[in-house]
Formats: sequence, C-alpha cells, structure tokens
Amino acid sequence: MRELTVRIKFTSPCLGNAKKFHNIRVQGKRKKRTYFVHLRNPSNCVMFLPTWWQAIMRNAADVLSRHQQEVKGIRFALEVDGQPRPIPEQLFNRYYDENRYSRHEAFMAGDTIGVTCVVPDQISDDDFWRLMQYAGKFYGISPCRPGEFGFFTVEKMEKCGLEPPTQQARDQNDLTEVAQSARPME
Repeated sequence: MRELTVRIKFTSPCLGNAKKFHNIRVQGKRKKRTYFVHLRNPSNCVMFLPTWWQAIMRNAADVLSRHQQEVKGIRFALEVDGQPRPIPEQLFNRYYDENRYSRHEAFMAGDTIGVTCVVPDQISDDDFWRLMQYAGKFYGISPCRPGEFGFFTVEKMEKCGLEPPTQQARDQNDLTEVAQSARPME
C-alpha cells in the first residue's frame, strides 16, 4: 500500500447537505432561513465520507473494466484539504423551479481541493489516475445530489507519507542521542 495525495478541480459545484439555520431581518421581523453546509469535524475541516469515495470508485472500476476487487482496498481520509466559499455571501442557489430554491455552501466550479488516500500496490499509479478521472467525469463527489453535482478532473497526484530516513539523517540522529546521553541528569 502507498499513500497518495490527489488534487482535484471541480468542474461543477459540490454542494453541502447538512441542514443549518440562520436568522435574517425582513421588514423588521426576524425570520429563520435554512441553508445546507458541508460536514465538518471539531477542527472545522470539511469531511467527505469514505463511503462516498468507495461508491464512485467501484463505478469507475466498472468503467475501466479493471480492479473491481482491488478498489475495495482503497482507503480515503475523512478530511479534505480545502475550504468552501464564505457563508452567507457565497451560498449556491439550487433551484427546484423558477420561484423555489435551496441555498448550499459549496465548492464552486474551478475550486481545487486535496484528498489523501492509501492505494493497494496492485493498482498502478496510471490506473489510479484513470479511476479518479472516470469517477470525476461520470459520477462526481457531492454530499448533496451526487451524480448531478461535484464533477471534477484530477489536477495532480503525488506520493506522501513518511519516507525512510537517509543514512545521513540516521547518523545525525545517532549523534544527537549520544550528545543528550552525555548530559548530566538534573
């Protein structure tokens, strides 16, 4: 398994689906308005559930006609690297008809986010790139209305995680440990 960070660029808005309320004043009266936000962890990082990724990756493997079993071993991190547009100025209006709409926090078309995952060794980097491209082109990742919103392209893919230390770094670490052990205890 190897850890990869994938930067994706949305080609359509990716809408939040967690209901939230805010108060506004209309003609001197307070009114409660509903809008939808992205799920967040206690650190206020946006979260995309791994099950969402698994669903679109299974479909992408079917399109690629490869790795249908191996994609089950891909594990995506909960948090994504990126923040949607500020609320309430940049809420996206999703219209039901010409007079009715709901407001959503969104990553707009053109916004780029990063997602970290671990990928089984059986899936090459080229095949994983293709899987992500198919997932973004045909299925999209959006908490609200997947398949209608959240389409994306892959901008960049890079290896991440801990690299084994070089011999020079190991030697430097040994010298630091020797120096610390030579100090008298207080």
